[in-house]
Amino acid sequence: MPDNINQVALTGNLTHDPKLVELPSGHVFSELQLACHRRSRDELTGLWREWPDYFTVKTFGFQARTTYEHLRKGQGIALSGRLSSRRTTKDDNEEGQPRHEVEIIAEVVQFLSRPHRR
Repeated sequence: MPDNINQVALTGNLTHDPKLVELPSGHVFSELQLACHRRSRDELTGLWREWPDYFTVKTFGFQARTTYEHLRKGQGIALSGRLSSRRTTKDDNEEGQPRHEVEIIAEVVQFLSRPHRR
């Protein structure tokens, strides 16, 4: 049995149209923004509320082209994959401070609503 497991499964809706990136090496990846909602009871009012969580998702190769061609903002998807983290410094960051970014590398993406064509 492995000591460590890195596996994620989510369902949600796209917050933007997918973005396709072609690298000089010829490899491609697509970047998706996914919103997932969780429900919890508000302690003060006792009413149920939805809270959104937002995730950056990347797909590679054939799957990148397929998601780019067929998915649009608002569509539902289910995915499974793994978490990937890295440290970056971005120009929009205050004083170039390092940032820790976590994204999901999708291995399987299932369209939950009818796909569209570009």
